[in-house]
Amino acid sequence: MIRKSDYATLFASTILLVAVPVAWAGESNGVPASSKILKSLNVNLIDGLKDQKLLVLKAEPGDETQQLLVIADGTKPSVIVESKLALPIIKNTYSPASYDGFDVGTFTATKNVINAVDVQGETVSLKYASVSPGEYLYLKTTEEDNAKYNFNLQFQYDLQSKKMVLKNLLLVTNNEACDRSLLGVYALPLGRFSSKSLDEFNGADAFEYLKTLHIESQSEKGSREKLMPVDVSDNFDKALAAYKQGNKEQFNELMGYFIAGGSEDSICAPETYVVGKYYFSKNPGWSNDLGFLFEQSGHYGEAVELLSYVVVNNPDRIVAYLNLADSYWGVGRKELAAENYKKYHSLMVKSGKTEKIPKRVIERS
Repeated sequence: MIRKSDYATLFASTILLVAVPVAWAGESNGVPASSKILKSLNVNLIDGLKDQKLLVLKAEPGDETQQLLVIADGTKPSVIVESKLALPIIKNTYSPASYDGFDVGTFTATKNVINAVDVQGETVSLKYASVSPGEYLYLKTTEEDNAKYNFNLQFQYDLQSKKMVLKNLLLVTNNEACDRSLLGVYALPLGRFSSKSLDEFNGADAFEYLKTLHIESQSEKGSREKLMPVDVSDNFDKALAAYKQGNKEQFNELMGYFIAGGSEDSICAPETYVVGKYYFSKNPGWSNDLGFLFEQSGHYGEAVELLSYVVVNNPDRIVAYLNLADSYWGVGRKELAAENYKKYHSLMVKSGKTEKIPKRVIERS
C-alpha cells in the first residue's frame, strides 16, 4: 500500500536526544571520557570489522557542531571514521530553543532499491538502478519551519580511499498544502559534493548551499531523476492486474491507495498532489496508464489532473488524449471532452489508424 503519513513529530535537532555517558574512556581512542552520547547505532558500514557503532557526541558549551564517530571492535575500540564538522548546530528564527542542521542514520540498500527519509520522518523505499548495494550512512537536513522538503546525503565506505564518500544526493518533497505525505524523491547530480568524504564534509556550508540548490533544481528539471517508490509501483501492477481480470472490487480498493488524504472527508484536492506524486517525465507511459486507471475507477478529477499534464508535456502520445477526453466526459465537462476527442481523432487519422478509433469518439465529439 501507499504509505499514509502518521504525522510523526519531528525532533527539532539531534541535540535534543537524551544524552548518556560514553562507555569508553581514554583520549587515545578519540572519545574523551567526559563526552556524552546523543545517538548510538549499531552499524555495519565497513566489511570485516566487528562491533561497529555510530556515535553522535554532545557538543560542549560554545561549540558550533556535534562530533560524529564510527567506532569498531567494542572490547578495544578504535575510531575508524570521524567528522567534527558534519553536524552543525544552526540557530533558526522560528524558535530560540530549537536548532536546524542534520540528523544522522543508516540504511541498507539492496539491488536497484534505495531508501530515503522525508520531513515527516517516514522512510520510503525507491527504485534506483544506479545504487550500489550495502549499508549507507545518511545525513538528513532538518529545519524547524520547513515541512515541504529536505535533502538526504548518503555516504558509503570506499575501500580504495578508506573513507565514507558521498554517493547519493536526494531531494525529498512533501505535500505541504494538504496531508504532508510524500510527493516525490529526486536524485540530483553531486556537483560540488562529488567525491566528498564525510571527514571533510562541512555541514554548515552545505546546509546553506542546499537551500540554493533546492531552488535551482526546480528550474533545471532535466538534471534530476525522479525515483519511483516501490510500493507505488507494486500497487500499480496489482491494480492493473485486477482491472484486466475484471475484479472490480479489488481494483477499486487498490486504486483507493493512490488517493491522498485518507477518509472521504479529508481527501486532498487533486491539484495539490497528483502531478507531483505520479508524473514521471522519463516514463510518461506509466503516468498515462495510471491516469486511465483513475478514470476507470471513477476518480475523474485525479485522472484529468494527471492526463492534462501528460498531454501538455508529451503532445505526441495519442492515447493520452482519448483517456483525457473520457475523464472530462466522466466529470461532466463535455466541451473539453469533445475538444480532446477531436484531437485524438485527428492524430489517429494522421497515423493511418482510423479503423481503431472507438465509436464513442465520433458520437461525443
